[in-house]
Amino acid sequence: MKRINSIAQNIENIQIDFYLYKQPTEAPVLLKEIKPCDALLFGGTLPYLHAQSALSELPIPWNYIKQDETAISTTLLSLVANHAVPLNRISIDVMNPAIVENVLTEIEYVGPKPYIQTISITKLTQSILQHHIALWEANSIDFVITSIHSVFDELQALQIPAMRMLDATNSIIQCLEETKSQSLLTKSESVKAAVGLLEASENKPIDDNMLTQITAITHSTYKEISPYSFELYTTAGHLQKALEKENLQNLLQQTNQSFKLAFGYGHSIVEANHNAKNAITFAKPCEIYILDEHKNLLGPFPKSELSLTLKTDDPYILQMAKQTSLSPLNISKIIHFSRERQSAQFTSHNLAEHLQVTRRTTERIIKKLVDNGYAKVVGEEMPHQQGRPRTIYELNFAVY
Repeated sequence: MKRINSIAQNIENIQIDFYLYKQPTEAPVLLKEIKPCDALLFGGTLPYLHAQSALSELPIPWNYIKQDETAISTTLLSLVANHAVPLNRISIDVMNPAIVENVLTEIEYVGPKPYIQTISITKLTQSILQHHIALWEANSIDFVITSIHSVFDELQALQIPAMRMLDATNSIIQCLEETKSQSLLTKSESVKAAVGLLEASENKPIDDNMLTQITAITHSTYKEISPYSFELYTTAGHLQKALEKENLQNLLQQTNQSFKLAFGYGHSIVEANHNAKNAITFAKPCEIYILDEHKNLLGPFPKSELSLTLKTDDPYILQMAKQTSLSPLNISKIIHFSRERQSAQFTSHNLAEHLQVTRRTTERIIKKLVDNGYAKVVGEEMPHQQGRPRTIYELNFAVY
């Protein structure tokens, strides 16, 4: 605590409150005592592992100070410099033994290796302590390096030479900066404007009870455009929580009324509203789409979380758009269509279903691709019943 506090003085605009444990197993209990804050930082991997299962319920970002090669290297250098103990005469407990092996490999160490114990939440701290003590009493070691503070305290009480694992100052600074950045990003993302468009799919006014439930779940206010259409106003944070808990998706699937719902994100209400209007053109009944401020189309929820960009600066796609007279959006959709399919071959019917346009429009798109060498005819598919055979195509450009 004292070390982190002294290092944190070098970072602007952060304030740290500490919740101290005697044993790492107490971390889940301490979680319930935390007062409102912007982010959570665990002092080590072990308390993080004990509390990991409860972190998904937290509405704030979290991080932990990881044990890495820098910590191992710094600690071993300190040991050799200050205590002159050979590496094969130490017992060390670490989260990941491979990190110690990596350090020894990097320094080209070829002698007998130290005694290494693996720390895990299934291994009692007392058993790790007893193993260190047994090695000391057997005269197999001269020193102990431990990652567990309570073990260090016990070894000190028994007058067994020991030191704690040293976290490098730069590593702690980096972790504090990362946690601060996560908090700032979460805040900026959660307060973005989000505008929703709710439209009845049938010629039937939207049910008042349904509207009330949607606004409650998304923490939104609304404006009536017509009995068949409403605008919803909320934030990206509130909408994201509603989607994460699947409350909104469940409501859509349980209702008997058919309607479309789409949202737009933006740095202003005007921008968010414009994006919502674009997103609603993709929506089908009982599905939700989101168009963010970067023109990325997310959805449909709850079936999948497809991300499709509606804006591109990829010169390859822009060149294709120029040559074929197709929009970059349609080309992006075709690329995603190819990535999703198990087969490289497709018919105009397959593509029409994906693009959500008419068969005639799809055939015009395919003709432009074929005429410019971006697709080719590879065969025909005979229908099960009477009718014209369907042409089979393959795309003839890179999609990855």
